[in-house]
Amino acid sequence: MPISARHIPLGFALIAAAVCAFSASPARAASICGDGTYAYAGFDGGTGTRGVSATISQAGPLGVRDGHVAGWVGVVDPRTDAAWLQVGLSALPNETTSEIYYEVAFPGHAPVYHQVRTGVAVGESHRFAVLELHGRSNWWRVWVDGKPATAPLHLQGSHGRWSAQVLGESWAGTASGACNTYRYAFDGVSLLAANVRMPAQHDPNYAVVRRSPTSFVAMSL
Repeated sequence: MPISARHIPLGFALIAAAVCAFSASPARAASICGDGTYAYAGFDGGTGTRGVSATISQAGPLGVRDGHVAGWVGVVDPRTDAAWLQVGLSALPNETTSEIYYEVAFPGHAPVYHQVRTGVAVGESHRFAVLELHGRSNWWRVWVDGKPATAPLHLQGSHGRWSAQVLGESWAGTASGACNTYRYAFDGVSLLAANVRMPAQHDPNYAVVRRSPTSFVAMSL
């Protein structure tokens, strides 16, 4: 369900991200995910972004011991990593399907999580986007399947400064043990940014498998 120009604010033409810079090396082995461990697999960059989008699906079974897993697109303040806006799929312990969510952390405030829909089955794909409004610097909106999922959101100091992220994520919760497992597929990754280079990254026990210049799978090993 791709987003086309008619589904987004006038003047936003999404440009394919330069994800072809990807070159993966084997993740370092580690059998234990400690208390509070965050781990990522995907692409991070696109300095000065004005929008990022991708079609995301749960491409395999989930194994969430504690905490959560997620696959999402978003923008972040690269200077602090303490302010962001993201949208995608997530799951909690004992869940076999994902839910659609968005999360916003306004500068100087704690993040707030919003559930949009539950019961997203394996293989079910949705198009997600985070876009700055045309002609309204620092004002952003979340889009799901070509429709607005939020009112305009003011992210102070974001215009021309924030970076794009397209990531699989695991948070290991509050107790040590086996790492959470997931498999999220990202297709049609698109970016509007001054600097379109988006380097791949993956933490131990997780990997990025590229399928095309604009498609990849973020997964546990």
